[in-house]
Amino acid sequence: MAILGFLTHVLAGQARVVEDTLKGMPEFTTYGIHKDSYLVVVAEAPSEQLEGLLDRVRGVQGVLAVYVTSLTREDEDLEKTVPAHTQPVRNKTS
Repeated sequence: MAILGFLTHVLAGQARVVEDTLKGMPEFTTYGIHKDSYLVVVAEAPSEQLEGLLDRVRGVQGVLAVYVTSLTREDEDLEKTVPAHTQPVRNKTS
């Protein structure tokens, strides 16, 4: 399971509409509006679904951009969900 925190930049005057749309999607929790143009959002889902979730947010009318601020993975087999070139380096023992 992954927990993803992000800011959603929205058109002026659209923050409440976008927030209501995201509240209707069970994977997302919103934590308020900042400066009338940014929503603070957290998503929780399996890692392999994160890109699709972000695409859904980007597709909401009124969304200008999505800025990922944090990502935490818990209880996942990284070798199955993360490309090899992005995996942590492990020390080999002789």
